[in-house]
Amino acid sequence: MSNKLIKEKDLEAKRIRRKRIRKLLAVLLVMVSILFVFLWTRVAITSVKFKKQMEQMVLGKDYFIEDVVIRKKGTYTSLGGKYSLSTNYFFYYDTDKRMQVSGKIYKEYEVGDLIPAYTTDHVYYDYEKDGILPREEFRDNELRKTMGAFCGCVIFMVALYLFFDRL
Repeated sequence: MSNKLIKEKDLEAKRIRRKRIRKLLAVLLVMVSILFVFLWTRVAITSVKFKKQMEQMVLGKDYFIEDVVIRKKGTYTSLGGKYSLSTNYFFYYDTDKRMQVSGKIYKEYEVGDLIPAYTTDHVYYDYEKDGILPREEFRDNELRKTMGAFCGCVIFMVALYLFFDRL
């Protein structure tokens, strides 16, 4: 066989492979787009539900505001070290209980200070009213937001690849 025939067969095999990859990526793009829409629809519905729930709650009946004594302050920085972007701030109000706070609130209060906190059961407290929402549902909604953002990144990258592959 001549060298030209081998090159043409290689080129044809490459074209077929690229077409298959494009089709697979197009299917992936459609599937991830559907998942993206589904996730963000669920997030929107759950957020509206939480907002209505918060508006209907009555102070003194459904939730309470109590002053909590800060027994200890603590931070947790992820494994990225001191240059990490994720540092979590905590106030310990009992021997084994803690509430996560923002960096601004963390700097504002000292050990021994009283911090007004929201509660529904007089056991667990949070400095924000959102903290008294059902823990499991709220965490699941936050995880859906994260998955939705990840799906958005995948959609963007696959669409970008498909766009530049056609050029």
